[in-house]
Amino acid sequence: MEIDIYDREIIQEGTIDKISSLVWTRRYWDCGDFQMLVPYTDRHYSLLQNNNLIVKRHDNEMAEIKYIDIKKDSQGLEVIEVQGNFLPVLLDRRIVLNQIITTDNTQNILYRIVRENATNPTNPARIIPRLSIEQTPDIGSGQVDYASEPFPNVLPACETAAKAAKIGFRVCTDIRGRQHKFSVYKGKDLTAGNADGNRPCIFSPEFDNILEQEYTNSIESLKTAAYVGGEESENTPRKVVEVGSSLTGLDRIEMFVDASDIQQTYKDASGNDVTMSYVQYLNMLTARGAQELGNSLETLAFASKVNPNTNLRYREDFDIGDRVTCINKRWGIKIDVRITEIIETYENGRQDIEVTFGESLPALIDKIRKIAK
Repeated sequence: MEIDIYDREIIQEGTIDKISSLVWTRRYWDCGDFQMLVPYTDRHYSLLQNNNLIVKRHDNEMAEIKYIDIKKDSQGLEVIEVQGNFLPVLLDRRIVLNQIITTDNTQNILYRIVRENATNPTNPARIIPRLSIEQTPDIGSGQVDYASEPFPNVLPACETAAKAAKIGFRVCTDIRGRQHKFSVYKGKDLTAGNADGNRPCIFSPEFDNILEQEYTNSIESLKTAAYVGGEESENTPRKVVEVGSSLTGLDRIEMFVDASDIQQTYKDASGNDVTMSYVQYLNMLTARGAQELGNSLETLAFASKVNPNTNLRYREDFDIGDRVTCINKRWGIKIDVRITEIIETYENGRQDIEVTFGESLPALIDKIRKIAK
């Protein structure tokens, strides 16, 4: 395993090949991260500095160093620990300055969020250097009514929109051209009996391609109906729409969504006043409620340690974002799910692959953010 180190200008500063351990976590609609331990040397320390970029040899997904820790144990062994995030984290340096209200497909919405706030903003000081948009063919993300919240960071805004549409985004680096490229993509359908004619990808202990497996089903955060409150005015009563009205009894779990930031009359990107029709405005409120309900679903997850030496090859037969079939006959479970997270672990010359199929349970930090919001 070799790790190349680059500076902010994507100029190579060196290579590290003595690595104690590396945990490289890729995610479909969230920003990935890494954790690496290397023996302390003056050279390693000079290379592993905050804001420097690291990349696995022959890969194009870079990560930015955000944390450095040097330790010395009782035997006098010194190690450097570095942590950081994949390059979509660059988007967390910007906010959505002008609220975006539109009806469009999610792919175009994501490109617009990035273009207006990172690659081509009206204020040149907001441009993120060496970041561009790689426009990809239409991936069929579907038309949605979209209204951004006021002044969110660009990265969470992209993550929320992408998750609602079940599509992914990433920043890959053209090292020779010294350019980071933001793009939107959609995983392949590799489920058993898929209609696309793709070779099925089936994970099951019976096929010896699973070493360990954990199944989780949680309804802790489940909400099934939402009342969405629009803008408040002294002259007119607040508009409230109901989403999920077909559910009754114990299956109906209600929540309230404050959407007062969605104004019926708003300013567009040119500063002109635009007034939505009554029906358009209600559609915007309904879309916000559907989005919030989409973040409050029952969660299903298969966390599995995949055997890398079997019939299914990582990044050849399957990759992040693909939909596959998971089977455990003993547990009586067969589901078609998306690969939403892959953790690559390199230690002592050995590679382990841990795959999360489906949506993993909300992390504690996500719950804290929701409470704070």
